[in-house]
Amino acid sequence: MGIKSKEKWWALSLWLFMILFFACQKEPGSNQSEEESIVEKLPDVPTEYSGVFLQGFWWDSFDDPKISNYSSYYAFLNDQLDLLQSASFDLIWLPPTSEGEGMGYHPRRLFDFTSNHGTATELRTLLTNMRSRNIHAMADLVFNHRVGTDTWTDFTEPAWSCTSICIDDEGYTNPDAFGTKPCGPEDDGEAWLGARDLNHNSTEVRNGLVELLQRLREIGFNAWRFDFVKGFHPRHVAYYDDAVERAFSVGEFWDGNVLKLKNWVDAVNQVKTKNTPLTGFDFPLKYKLSAALNSSNYGVLKQNHALAATDGYGSKAITFIDNHDSGCINRNDCDNLFSKDIDKITQAYAYLLTHPGIPMVWIYHYLYSDPSGQLQQDLNELISIRKSQKIHTTSIVREVETVDGEAGYYHAVIEDKLKVVIGNGSPAVDSNSWESLKSGSGYSLWRKIGE
Repeated sequence: MGIKSKEKWWALSLWLFMILFFACQKEPGSNQSEEESIVEKLPDVPTEYSGVFLQGFWWDSFDDPKISNYSSYYAFLNDQLDLLQSASFDLIWLPPTSEGEGMGYHPRRLFDFTSNHGTATELRTLLTNMRSRNIHAMADLVFNHRVGTDTWTDFTEPAWSCTSICIDDEGYTNPDAFGTKPCGPEDDGEAWLGARDLNHNSTEVRNGLVELLQRLREIGFNAWRFDFVKGFHPRHVAYYDDAVERAFSVGEFWDGNVLKLKNWVDAVNQVKTKNTPLTGFDFPLKYKLSAALNSSNYGVLKQNHALAATDGYGSKAITFIDNHDSGCINRNDCDNLFSKDIDKITQAYAYLLTHPGIPMVWIYHYLYSDPSGQLQQDLNELISIRKSQKIHTTSIVREVETVDGEAGYYHAVIEDKLKVVIGNGSPAVDSNSWESLKSGSGYSLWRKIGE
């Protein structure tokens, strides 16, 4: 064989070797088993998703006597997983993971996952057990602000410089402040009193928060809830949401004005380049449902009254009636309670679980609001109906009639196959076309015959 032939032979051999070598290589992260990697298992939310989520805590749940028999809140929640799986919850929103004050909404050591809710080991155990049940874990991300370790401004784990804090933060302007003077630019969102407002244009802040996302992802979280997004510019939310692969994300833009909420959702998603769209909590719907059910003003539930009721936004709306902030459990600064009336709570969930959006049940309602257990049973049945009838994020709603007053009601047909009546009144229903599916105090559901 000549020199040129040998060169050709070696080149061909090397080429074949490279093909075989790379063909046998796994993609990054592919050492995870099918059970461990569940990001891909959550259906693409914008396309007719019928899932139901659960907020898995309430205010000071870590210190509530109801969990006194457990070593921590994580241990308590771990003990509820079989029950929650049987109810067909698809995702559980967990409280802030980082060590910090109280509930964790003033985070201190970002990378220390031992908090008032339990140890880092207990958290990993909970996440592992959720994953084994195909229940997704949503991390609560408090990215707007942070507190110091010993002073107002001494950040540790990770340590950040004075430029990480906005110069108009009270750490600079309050004469009682002690520690390093903030020296970052002015805040590009609303101020948060009581903690240091972070400068999200800072490389060390951005890198640190992305590292936190990566660490959360590594231990088993695959969904994000961004706290107090009014505190920083939508482009920053988009940046963090795109930084790490995830299955789902939502921002807390607390505002009852549906146009403002819609504009915020648009502002974030218009600059996102990766992942599925980020969603928003539908605060307008929470307030409209309160007016409808607690004040018999059913006319407020007409089209476009909420984000989920706006064409094209059902897949970008998390619908709910109460959470840790508004539910008035273990706190005295709360005036946003939906209702203390179990019938009204059930009626609200009958609406949420039969309408567009992604409904989120509050665990306190599910476990404790109704000692008789009827609310829990009703929720289980309503979740089952949503999934069996394939009611989803963008289901079409035909509003038949709304009548205000004590004998009033809301009457709608969903996807031309599920009739929903909520209120004390009783509109005529053609029994030749509709059969009763479920009813309770102040609501009834009907299935179209033949569907």
